Amino acid sequence: MRMQPLKISFGTLLILCVALTGCYKNSCCLEPNICYALPTRAASCLQSPFKPLNEAEKRTDWGKELMIGRGFAREMDLYRAITCFKRARFLIPKTHERLIEIDYDIFLSYYLANKYDEAVDAFETTTLMQASLETFPALHDLYVALYDAYIKTDHLDKANSLLYFIQETDPCTSQSLKIETNVIDADLEGALSAASESPYEEAMSSFVHEYCCKAKSPQKAQFFNAVLPGAGYLYVGQPKSALTSFLINALFIAASYQLFDRGYVAAGIITSSLELGWYFGGINGAGLAAKEYNDRLYESIGRDFLIDNRLFPVLTLQMGF
Repeated sequence: MRMQPLKISFGTLLILCVALTGCYKNSCCLEPNICYALPTRAASCLQSPFKPLNEAEKRTDWGKELMIGRGFAREMDLYRAITCFKRARFLIPKTHERLIEIDYDIFLSYYLANKYDEAVDAFETTTLMQASLETFPALHDLYVALYDAYIKTDHLDKANSLLYFIQETDPCTSQSLKIETNVIDADLEGALSAASESPYEEAMSSFVHEYCCKAKSPQKAQFFNAVLPGAGYLYVGQPKSALTSFLINALFIAASYQLFDRGYVAAGIITSSLELGWYFGGINGAGLAAKEYNDRLYESIGRDFLIDNRLFPVLTLQMGF
């Protein structure tokens, strides 16, 4: 007779666990990691915006280093290219008109190598700060790459200021950069707004529709796992995790019941506390599994969308080395 209150209390605890799952927090925000590297063949097809070196320049030490560096850069051997470009910069007279070209080659090499902090530094500490549309033929590419580098390094104020300038001179490029930035940040509402009344509107709507149809709900995953441990993992397509979660919870519940039923109260309480840990951990884990599923799904669909519509900034570059 003395064991009855304990049995009722144990059952009440299990009911309370299910009720509390509605209050169990789990982040549903997307955190995708979408990146893209320019293929070597694509880089080699981009023509240099600058005049070829004349015979006199080719015979100079700095000219030889510059030619070698551009050869490495066209092969996307960017580490060696940067070394050669910097050697050329040390050797060239500081008043030479080619100095800004070398500075741009260094900047572009850092950018293509995904060294965004170094790319920003290469712009802000060199002659590129004085580049103008009248005298610098690669200004479009410079600003596109610089904007992307500012975004990647969280210099958002500088990025917004530069985007405003780009919008004044090239509205189409500005619009594509806005769309790409919103897609990378998983801001679907912002991406749809930026793509409205543009050539990308239909493709953007199709991308968002596909993602929304295939995405899993973390709240549903948590609820399913609260009702039946393992069901949440099955919902997000993880059958092995679902089976493991179900078996562990079932064994702990069975063990706890047997211990209470036979009067081993202390052991039953310990086993029940372990079960509660697995139970709540499974609920949270199912929600995180759904979030992870959505992140990977978004990355796959988003990357294809950006590539197909050439919205990655690196794909909008018009010139190379």
